[in-house]
Amino acid sequence: MFTPGRIILALSVAVIALAGCSGSQMSVIGSERVIDRSGDAPKWVYKIPKEDKEYYYFRGFKTHALSLEDGLTDARSNAIRQVLEMIQAQGLVDYKKTRVEHGLAEKREDIGSLTSDGLKILSKTVAMGVKELESYTEKVERTTAEGVRYAYNVYTLVRYPKDEFDKAVALAVSERSAETRQQNDKEAGALAEELDKGLPTY
Repeated sequence: MFTPGRIILALSVAVIALAGCSGSQMSVIGSERVIDRSGDAPKWVYKIPKEDKEYYYFRGFKTHALSLEDGLTDARSNAIRQVLEMIQAQGLVDYKKTRVEHGLAEKREDIGSLTSDGLKILSKTVAMGVKELESYTEKVERTTAEGVRYAYNVYTLVRYPKDEFDKAVALAVSERSAETRQQNDKEAGALAEELDKGLPTY
């Protein structure tokens, strides 16, 4: 027999249960979990290996890729972009250092980035030298307001030869020198000619 007290207690339990379900449902939206992986996550996913005598190492990645193929492609592109940025940075350092060694004043134009053609040449050079060593992938299940969606997190470890890196840096310096010549800077143009000596040909 239900007494008023028992009815109130039952209603209270029902309300709490409904509130719990509602809160759980709200927390699920926007959450995600890994439902499959290519194996145990390698150490290089969290810490990139240090350079050795022959190679520099880079970790490319792409999260939430719509397909595994897209993820692998984008992760490799990300690694190549990291190599390219490192080459550009070192190329600018070498260029400015050479100016100082030749007693030429630094000018605002020297801080400019490479031209589109120069970047294409460097990108092609880098892509040819990059060697993929290992990949790690995860399949992720994401709960959205529209329903369950799947995506991929992809990580790839690549290496780039130091001798190729030096050649690419020299090429970056050469391209920057060409830009300087186009700016009709006679003083910097003389330096450009000096920098071109002994550079690799492609």
